[in-house]
Amino acid sequence: MAISNLAYVGLGVSDVPGWTAFAKDVLGFATAGTNRGGEETLRFDAKPWRLALSHSSDNDVSYMGFEAADAAAVALLSDRFGSEGIATRPMSPAEADGRNVAGGIVFSDPDGLTVEVVHGFTDCSTAFHSPVGAEFVTGNQGLGHIVVSAPDIERSLKFYGLLGFEVTDYIETSLGPGVFVRLVFLHCNARHHTLALLPLPTPKRLNHLMFETKSVDSVLQAYYRAKSAGLPIVRHIGRHANDRMLSFYARTPAGFDVEYGCDGVQVGSNWPVKTYDAISLWGHEP
Repeated sequence: MAISNLAYVGLGVSDVPGWTAFAKDVLGFATAGTNRGGEETLRFDAKPWRLALSHSSDNDVSYMGFEAADAAAVALLSDRFGSEGIATRPMSPAEADGRNVAGGIVFSDPDGLTVEVVHGFTDCSTAFHSPVGAEFVTGNQGLGHIVVSAPDIERSLKFYGLLGFEVTDYIETSLGPGVFVRLVFLHCNARHHTLALLPLPTPKRLNHLMFETKSVDSVLQAYYRAKSAGLPIVRHIGRHANDRMLSFYARTPAGFDVEYGCDGVQVGSNWPVKTYDAISLWGHEP
């Protein structure tokens, strides 16, 4: 058994109101209230929340929540990690209630990032309406993708392989003078990648989050909203070589980036693992 999607992400940010305003005004998300842990939550689809914001000077990811099919799948994953000497603990009823799930387990990845595997992530009783009219590709593909640093790439690949992730492809490229990397892209459903690993020690674990919209118009409108808001555009409009995502990257008020895109390819059966030598087919200029 394996996880099926990235259900939610917790972020520790120094400016919660600023990040909330960015999420609403630029990304087109909606506020979803304060959870039992005192975090401000945001939604952008049928789920009651997808992002949770807590006040922290870290300005980084604080936890990732992955969804499994049911309680039996979660138990099997717990046993699998236990057989590898990785301790897990069950979510308390209060924790599960605060996450809007039926139950789950909590543990840490090799570099200390909190990982949760849950089941029974409920839908919200009210429909989502974006303040800017955007619609997002979620459902069985989860909230989008996340890219995190993993200095010991083989150790991290083994860990996330236990969750059921499979390699989609690689990109070998230079990120600057003397910085040559081999990025690894991993899938757990039809989305080209739900998780990507950056094999570099970085000050923050989180490199970026990606949210996929259903139209190029939504991407371009968000691009101009970000520019009008004075946000740094880290990479301008372009199309990636591997997942073919048409997107741009904006620097968020917390200092990490958000990729906002559309048209990502989907992974099918007998997917051929390839290695690319460039991040983008065109565009994405800094």
